Amino acid sequence: MVYSIYPMEELLKKLKSFIDRNRLIPESSNIGVGVSGGPDSIFLLFMLNKIKEELNLNLTVLHFNHKIREEADEEELFVKDMAEKMGLNFVSKTHNVIEFKKEHKLSLEEAARIKRREFFLKAKKTLSLDFIATGHTMNDAIETMLMHLIKGSSLDGLVSLKPKSSFFIRPILCFKKDEIQSFLDENNIEYKIDRSNFEEKYTRNKIRHKLIPLLEEFNPNITETLFRELNILNEDSRFLSDLSEIEFTKRVRIIENRAILNLDDLDYPSIRRRIISKAVKQLTGMSYSISFENLERINNIDENTEVHLRKIIKAYKRNGKLIIEKW
Repeated sequence: MVYSIYPMEELLKKLKSFIDRNRLIPESSNIGVGVSGGPDSIFLLFMLNKIKEELNLNLTVLHFNHKIREEADEEELFVKDMAEKMGLNFVSKTHNVIEFKKEHKLSLEEAARIKRREFFLKAKKTLSLDFIATGHTMNDAIETMLMHLIKGSSLDGLVSLKPKSSFFIRPILCFKKDEIQSFLDENNIEYKIDRSNFEEKYTRNKIRHKLIPLLEEFNPNITETLFRELNILNEDSRFLSDLSEIEFTKRVRIIENRAILNLDDLDYPSIRRRIISKAVKQLTGMSYSISFENLERINNIDENTEVHLRKIIKAYKRNGKLIIEKW
């Protein structure tokens, strides 16, 4: 193979620099690699396989078959064949996401996300994986930021697609989709195309195919520019989160289904909101994601009012203390 446009040495250097800078992959890690068969996940697998020996990694290919499209079974066989050619273990799971969507009245995207995450969580446990790597790219991070910005989001929401979230890692977040696809095409590395990525009924696709090209008219390098901004925002978010953790331990007591918060002398709204959000998540077992609007309702509560949220949370104030209860 001849690597002329994107030399392998440069791509590996970029990958390893991003991994080191974000401390993503310690040596001798046991990693599950989420591979759909699309160009991004194939590139992820190809690159991790290239550094496997250097870092003494144990890779397992994970594939979730959503049964959404008629090509789904063919794509599963394609990924299985690629894993076998690389000498890697292959684990797959099939679930009819469309039926799950109808049963629980979810959007197709949300239903697929839930079932795919369940598969990854089970694989991590049964295979004793240290991390699960997914093929999110720089473009995905920018699209996610713009989606949340348009809908209205906190700082944490804007930076939700991080290099590392819990045991999920995103080693190719520093690569753009066009350089990935150009590399694969030039080197005749096969991949599958998900035709639903071009359907503009999905918000993400509208942002990808309409909004970002429009922004490129103002700044041809808008993706790289926003990615740099995203990294800065991520640093700010981490700082505020660390500070909130310190304040949480000093100011919050949780007794059974009740959290007692002493926030009256805390003048920083962003820290107060993070503390309230953490208390709600601890009370609900991380199952309830509270909106910015409802955080503000609780944050600004007075002694004469109560806030009720979907029969899940009740908040009120007594003797200067904010009380949050799980119903």
